[in-house]
Amino acid sequence: MNNILNLTVSPAAIAIIGGGFSGSLVAANLLRNATMPLSIKLIERNSEIGRGVAYGTPVDCHLLNVPAGKMSAYGDEPNHFLNWLHSNGYEEVTPSTFVPRRVYGDYVQATLKAAQANASANVQLEKIVDEAIAIETKSNNTIVYLSSGQCLHVQKAVLALGNFPAILPAPLAVLGKRYVKDAWSADAITNLNPEDAILLVGTGLTMADAVVALHQQGFQGQIHTVSRHGLMPCSHKSTNPYPAFIEVENAPKTARGLLHLVRQELRDALIKGQEDWRAVIDAIRPIIPQLWQAMPLLEQKRFLRHVKAYWEVHRHRIAEKIAEVLDAAMESGQLIHYAGRIQSCQEFENGVDVRICERGTHKDIVLQVKRIVNCTGANCDYRRLQHPLVASLQEQRLIRSNTLSMGIDTAPNGALIDADGNASEMLYTLGTPRKGNLWETTAVPEIRVQAANLAQELLKSLNPKPDVTTFVLRKPAMLFRQLFDKESSTYTYLIADPESKIAILVDPVLEQVERDLQILRQLGLTLRYCLETHIHADHITGTDRLRSLTGCLGIVPENAGATYADNYIADGNMLELGNVQICAIATPGHTDSHISYLVNDTHLLTGDALFIRGCGRTDFQNGDAGSLYDAVTQKLFTLPDDTLVYPGHDYQGQTVSTIGEEKHWNPRFAGRSRNQFIELMKNLNLPQPKKMLEALPANQHCGRVLVAWDYQI
Repeated sequence: MNNILNLTVSPAAIAIIGGGFSGSLVAANLLRNATMPLSIKLIERNSEIGRGVAYGTPVDCHLLNVPAGKMSAYGDEPNHFLNWLHSNGYEEVTPSTFVPRRVYGDYVQATLKAAQANASANVQLEKIVDEAIAIETKSNNTIVYLSSGQCLHVQKAVLALGNFPAILPAPLAVLGKRYVKDAWSADAITNLNPEDAILLVGTGLTMADAVVALHQQGFQGQIHTVSRHGLMPCSHKSTNPYPAFIEVENAPKTARGLLHLVRQELRDALIKGQEDWRAVIDAIRPIIPQLWQAMPLLEQKRFLRHVKAYWEVHRHRIAEKIAEVLDAAMESGQLIHYAGRIQSCQEFENGVDVRICERGTHKDIVLQVKRIVNCTGANCDYRRLQHPLVASLQEQRLIRSNTLSMGIDTAPNGALIDADGNASEMLYTLGTPRKGNLWETTAVPEIRVQAANLAQELLKSLNPKPDVTTFVLRKPAMLFRQLFDKESSTYTYLIADPESKIAILVDPVLEQVERDLQILRQLGLTLRYCLETHIHADHITGTDRLRSLTGCLGIVPENAGATYADNYIADGNMLELGNVQICAIATPGHTDSHISYLVNDTHLLTGDALFIRGCGRTDFQNGDAGSLYDAVTQKLFTLPDDTLVYPGHDYQGQTVSTIGEEKHWNPRFAGRSRNQFIELMKNLNLPQPKKMLEALPANQHCGRVLVAWDYQI
């Protein structure tokens, strides 16, 4: 009888609160990847989606701070933005061009539109022009309240809140709106007379935007600008890539230590002929979140107090054209910048007197200006935000402000952490709110990775539930043991079917054969196979010895060049031990025949392809860094994030990780392009394994140790 049960699935719903770059990119990734019925509700108070503050500027001289070649919305399609530009009338743009931010806003809108057009028929995007003012979580859904009175019932909600307006420095709060403007308000620099003087509070990227906008409108008056350190943004310059020089595991855990290391590298780079500091700074970028999280809280505070201002101007740079405008204005005397603090402001008949205490000298500087523009940058201190949605989340204890007063605390997958320290299963965020946890999290290269990962996380967690009760029979649990050889830091894995008592050993070590036999006896197991991930160079396998003692079969990867194997295994092959299924996944790169093994879809044995926060070397046995990068990112990193990762070695006492953790935090891969990874691996300069000359010949014979009489005739 067919169709006894008519199972229907209602579309799951995801609300994305904020339709700027971050929210639009999460929506686009959901549209690209969703296959099940899904309703995406993109909530934005402005009528235009995809622009936000950054890309909503109508001023053509407001350029991107990153060249076009690095601004793709999709990390897996690095030329996506360039291709769009060339197809939409910007054929002259090269990868090094800094295009107007307005044009990038057009691109974000077009990217979302294309994703919507190409989405599955049962995946729908609804754009809602409204503002979310409150959120309430229930046991199985979330309610989003809008300012219009509408309520949305969804399974998940993403806070893509972007940047909140800058806080007004206390001395300016006494002045009225007649004199003080926010840099991104429509009237920030309008209605100025040619002879007026203006004060820009802040000397960072927002200040640069204000100066070039004033320049474009022909303003001839005096421009003053002030910040505590008085540092102006540095400009971009074309450089050659610089090899990675910091390993997270061995990096200093103090602000002073890191600063010393970077300064020493800058000096070394100069000696090597690398005359530009920019390439050295850029080489750190892929591992900045890991370096930040490795520092204790006290050191993070020390960094913010002593190093932050200098880091910001060197890391977040401006286009050369923008720098030329600023330089010309300073050379002419029109633009003057000060290092100091505003002490007081006093209105007079036709302007404001601003008193500044100069840094270092403590002298008073008094400026008379007609306009003050707040250019101090975004406010990410959620304790001080006055926004109904944030207030709602705080009142219900659904968020926890970061200790450093930068954003809110989040789990590695972007889930909000509540006031009691629990990670939400319904509420997520990305971008600026994660600044305290990640430090670097506001630029396109970081946000596009977060958006893609978050979309995958959301889709994975939305398991369609049929309208009728179903029963799922769980597979019997397997027996799984992780064993360790101290001398070579090698992990051996014992896997068995608890019903049939049939077992397999993965990557056994010769010196640990007696240990392995003892465990087999104690657990009443029969060893059927010894399985290798690759031909090892740091230890001799125990396969041949175990084979002679137990009658098990030795299995090695296909094309490994090994003799005396009982069988060979290739990509996609399956080994079955009762209820245990072991699937072979070809992961070449460490060696050209390396294989990882996925056990019962939950435990991934990665051998030397992927370590916890690292990977195997690629400089011998036909290794290839590009192949390893492809294997890890295109095969292993496409497995579910909760897949457990069990490596072939660990040198720090770590035992297990997950695919989700390694995608986010493995410094060899997270944030690195394929070329950057290849360059990193090329410059590791590791010593040869101690046992290499002994181990390789033996392992090419499945662990059969060659002695002199083997060669006698």
